[in-house]
Amino acid sequence: MNHTSIAAAALLMIVTGCSEPDRFSSEPTAKAEASAPAKAAPISTDTVLGPAPPAVGTAASPSVASPRLALDPNGLRWFLQPSGASRALPFGMAQSEVLASVEKERGPSARGTNADCGAGPVEFAGWADGLSLLFQDGRFVGWGLDSRSERGVRTADGIGIGSTRAELDDAMGPPLQVRKTTLGTEFSAGEYHGLFKNGRPEARITDLWAGVSCVAR
Repeated sequence: MNHTSIAAAALLMIVTGCSEPDRFSSEPTAKAEASAPAKAAPISTDTVLGPAPPAVGTAASPSVASPRLALDPNGLRWFLQPSGASRALPFGMAQSEVLASVEKERGPSARGTNADCGAGPVEFAGWADGLSLLFQDGRFVGWGLDSRSERGVRTADGIGIGSTRAELDDAMGPPLQVRKTTLGTEFSAGEYHGLFKNGRPEARITDLWAGVSCVAR
């Protein structure tokens, strides 16, 4: 073999030797790159970040449950769910404010005027579940429930149409006054007034009211 052939062979070995590691290491290198964790892109100081989504089940996720309306001896009261916080709608509050608040949750009321009320002419707003609100001179002055409201609005203690005399006693405490009147078996428990179905101890409430009423005696 002449010197030219030997030099050419040596050069071929050098070139081949340099290319061999690339061929055998190409697949492992690709796998390594695929498994390597991606680097986070830098955030520019000019980037505007929106608010983080609230965590599920935390105070940042308020309940969408509707507030609960309850009867009160001095008016009405909203209870917010599930916190239990309350907001009063007291007697004397402006008619427009009371109706706006109640109709927002309960829907439009049927309205009218009773010129023959014993307490003087009143305006009233009523709903199909037996709840009625009374107004005089633009002010909220009373509420009433009739027998249609057995499954309707109740006091914070759970008293309403269909409650028994014993349940009323437990919730309101003494003195509970019961008497026979031209209306029937009438009772007074503090500022609550109403009628029992009869005079028996197990009798249930058929009507309930507070504030100004238009019951005909």
